[in-house]
Amino acid sequence: MTLPTLEAGAVYIWEGSLDVPDKITRAARTLLTDREKARADRFVYDRHRRRYTVAQAHLRRVLSQLIGMAPQDIRFHFGEHGKPFLPHGPAFNQSHSEERIMIAVAREGRLGVDVEEIRPVKYLLALADKNFAGDESARLHAVPERERLSLFFRLWTRKEAFLKALGFGLRHPLRSFSVDPTPGAPQGLLDAGDLPEEPSSWHLGGVPCTAGATAALAVDRAEVRLELLPYDPSGL
Repeated sequence: MTLPTLEAGAVYIWEGSLDVPDKITRAARTLLTDREKARADRFVYDRHRRRYTVAQAHLRRVLSQLIGMAPQDIRFHFGEHGKPFLPHGPAFNQSHSEERIMIAVAREGRLGVDVEEIRPVKYLLALADKNFAGDESARLHAVPERERLSLFFRLWTRKEAFLKALGFGLRHPLRSFSVDPTPGAPQGLLDAGDLPEEPSSWHLGGVPCTAGATAALAVDRAEVRLELLPYDPSGL
């Protein structure tokens, strides 16, 4: 795998599948720390253990080639709410949903990525009314029923990506801020709510991904260039 030289203003995205042969899963486990292996072993189901193992190993492999350190020697630091980071960069974040994985890396800054398998959502409107900002929920009520599921996941992924960039995850109320789910919207963050962030200083928008999923990226800079790169789990 040939990795780029990280450029200012660029975010590099890898998307792929965590459904790999047992041989690759075993190789992936050798790249994990004892802490990560212990976490993997706590999963009840084999598929969840495999997904976590392969995702962590691929993240380590990507970062190792960027910083010139063996994958298994990388030691993550963790923010107040558990978000991993490297003190001297680069910035990174990962997301996986079912068998999909997406990794985002930038030279610096705060960034979050979220990918979600599009799947049926029970009581979609009630869930949105409870968890989304008023204007976002109103959008869902206004569109034809056939468009609601796609719109729901465009909203969800943008909101989760933003909170991941801040290091909060879903600990912070989703309804406390508002995003624009329109593809290509010039101002993806409409209202930061109670968060001390200037919306115009953020890029918040969709990321191209394979059929059947929706993905979004949040970065604390207004202008961003996306570079989509091939994912190759066989190199693990």
